[in-house]
Amino acid sequence: MHFLVQTKPYPDEALESYLIRLASDNSYDGYSELADILWQWLAEQDHELEGALPLELKKVDVYHARQASSFRIRALKLVAQLADVNAGDILELACRRSNFKFGNLAAVSRNELTIPLELLRTDNIPVCIECLYESSYIPFYWHLKPYKACYKHKTQLTTHCGECHNLIDYRASEAFLECNCGCKLTNSEQLNDADFKIASALAGNNSDKIVGLISWFAKDKQLDVSDSGFNRAFVDYFSTWPDGLITELDILTNNARLKQLNPFNKTKFNSVYGDLLRDGQIAATSNRKNKLLDEIINYFVELVDSNPKAKHPNIADLLLCAFDAAVLLNTTTEQVYRLH
Repeated sequence: MHFLVQTKPYPDEALESYLIRLASDNSYDGYSELADILWQWLAEQDHELEGALPLELKKVDVYHARQASSFRIRALKLVAQLADVNAGDILELACRRSNFKFGNLAAVSRNELTIPLELLRTDNIPVCIECLYESSYIPFYWHLKPYKACYKHKTQLTTHCGECHNLIDYRASEAFLECNCGCKLTNSEQLNDADFKIASALAGNNSDKIVGLISWFAKDKQLDVSDSGFNRAFVDYFSTWPDGLITELDILTNNARLKQLNPFNKTKFNSVYGDLLRDGQIAATSNRKNKLLDEIINYFVELVDSNPKAKHPNIADLLLCAFDAAVLLNTTTEQVYRLH
């Protein structure tokens, strides 16, 4: 069995988008019909792979496999064989669960990009109408919650159907320019400059530097990344970096002095600054660099320098727990216990 048409994947294409195009090019009535045939063929080729490729397009990406994602990968390799394309080209479109964590947040990796799992859209995928008229495929970054505008055409992504007003999801309609209700998609939203800035960063070479910061900011400010005003709040905060962070830390420091109940050398660091260091790990990049923690450490180095050891305990004498000490020293809690 081989497909008559060998559909080539685009480097920035979403896996679900490629499978829709593969089905369409080979005259199948959408992915659902193709998946049914692949299900039977995979079972005949390798009984272990029966069910490795789900019938629902929303569940097809590798990170959705709860167990034995290796079976999903093997199934995609066989699909590549049928399509007569390099298996690596298709696997590069897939998101896989990563061993790396953004603090306590699970991560997925796609090609060389690692992102917090929580930044992936689950219920809808907005689109750029102009992009789809130029090239009929869905780029992966449209799947990211902070990506709300098209950096190429400087227009907002279309999120709702103009007819039924439901959220758009090409994985449900299995069509790029049609809603699930069958109506053609249109765009009438005005460009938001903050959304454009975030979109440009996510689609560029610096995407790995921003995804962790976005998740940290959402958690720290208790905001929803999907909200229309999130990108504006994020851009405003980091446009004066690190002034906003320093102001917040100064407020916590001054409040600790005003509300002091116990001597500082008997006061826990996290009772003053909360989960500052623990949450700060979320802002890391996959190569372990962390712009946020660097500024936090600089702040506390200066705080200690300006509050030298004295007869009476001061704010620099707060007690660190083993975890916070490990974060500051960029090591493990085991090494901290040994040092102690």
